[in-house]
Amino acid sequence: MPSSRDQPFSVRFLYLCKQYPSRQAIVDQEGIYTYELLLNRVYAQMEFIQQEMPDELAIGVVDQNDVNTYASFLAINLLGKTWVPLSPKNPESRNRFILQTSGCRSIFSSKPFALDVFRIYLTNPSSLYRERIVPVASSAHPAYILFTSGTTGTPKGVPVGNKQLNAFFDFFLESGPYQFQPSDRFLQVYEAGFDVSVFVAFSALLSGACMYMLPRKQFLFQEIPLYLEKYAITVLSLVPSVLHYWSKYFKDMRFEKLRYSFFSGDKLLHSLAEQWSRCIPQAELINCYGPTETTIVCSHYRWNKELSDKESLNGVVPIGRLFPGMESIIRKEIGEETPAGELWLAGDQVIDGYLNQASANHFMKQMGKQFFRTGDRVVMLASGAMQFAGRTDFQVKINGYRVEPGETEAVLSRLCNEALCAVISIEEENGLNRLYAFVAGKGKEEVLIRSLQDLLPLQAVPSRIIFLDEMPLNRNGKTDRAELRKFVG
Repeated sequence: MPSSRDQPFSVRFLYLCKQYPSRQAIVDQEGIYTYELLLNRVYAQMEFIQQEMPDELAIGVVDQNDVNTYASFLAINLLGKTWVPLSPKNPESRNRFILQTSGCRSIFSSKPFALDVFRIYLTNPSSLYRERIVPVASSAHPAYILFTSGTTGTPKGVPVGNKQLNAFFDFFLESGPYQFQPSDRFLQVYEAGFDVSVFVAFSALLSGACMYMLPRKQFLFQEIPLYLEKYAITVLSLVPSVLHYWSKYFKDMRFEKLRYSFFSGDKLLHSLAEQWSRCIPQAELINCYGPTETTIVCSHYRWNKELSDKESLNGVVPIGRLFPGMESIIRKEIGEETPAGELWLAGDQVIDGYLNQASANHFMKQMGKQFFRTGDRVVMLASGAMQFAGRTDFQVKINGYRVEPGETEAVLSRLCNEALCAVISIEEENGLNRLYAFVAGKGKEEVLIRSLQDLLPLQAVPSRIIFLDEMPLNRNGKTDRAELRKFVG
């Protein structure tokens, strides 16, 4: 059922509730919820929103990893409003910034959550509510707003509209090669602040399938194989870094029920993909790519053992072909002789711009269309698939999360009385990235790291802080980042 691009993207959910009321929709740590039970909670929250906050356009939702979190997302979207996910793990200052920047005055949370100035409503289980007419809203307001790292130390708001999400799900649920079924079982391993969580949750809920919520434990990656077996998962989405942790156990892994294994968020090594493919004999392995600004992912590469080795670049699996409705330009610097160039993207899934027009220079008009400059360098294969060839800047992925070292630098500099600071990423032998920070001056590493943990997401906190008498500079007076690498043992 293709969608009207101007309606809330989750309207499809209502049709599934009528078609499959008794099928399981969500399984969390508290229980099992059918489509009918989930819809009751959605209706209850919709009525509450209309009664208590009819004029509020954006509402914060604390990701408590439960059915009520997703009932909130659905209710807010069906009313044509915007949800803004918050992590209970974030420093209070970051959540406060997110809420203030996005214009939220109220917060939904299924568990106690303290943040003064803002109104916090606990979402509780509801009794049966009558079916009501759901307003079909336009796409004038974003479906959700996510916040990514910024080069100035200030996170950027990325408003993703219903028209972009409808284009995304039209491909995955209708026109694309993937056949999700009501019998499928999806495993949700992502937090709501990571946009791929939207793919997992709503590919399930808009297909009549079931989403299983993975308990948030300290060693999350170690738990995933247990739940793949326990719940007979058929659709799995992961960041590639997980395979690094599993590789020594591959010989003992075999998941016969898995039908699709998606990867995104970082580069996927061919060697690990090949080993993982032996663990999932019935599954298709797909490598996806897409910045948050292009709505979750916008290209895909269907891995196969005959061609993928030849098509991989520097041992990295290609990022593949763009979805329908997307187009690209590969821009090179004047005089550049390498086959790689910066990828610019336009099309149905590209957002209109950042919240409050921050970093507007990332969006460029070309041939009458607005293109997003990804900062990723790619090479185009003769087949039309793209190979990832690195970044044009210093932005990196840490465990699948996009991290801007400049944000860490800015916060660290403030903590060090504006001392000259630099943060670089080092790729270790296992293929994972680690952040190293450098400070021109003296200080206590343990104290600074604890302070950074209070101000930044965990993935943006450096593994080490190294103090130097002076920062190495190049001839232009800029920090010599290549020289800094020599200080890392």
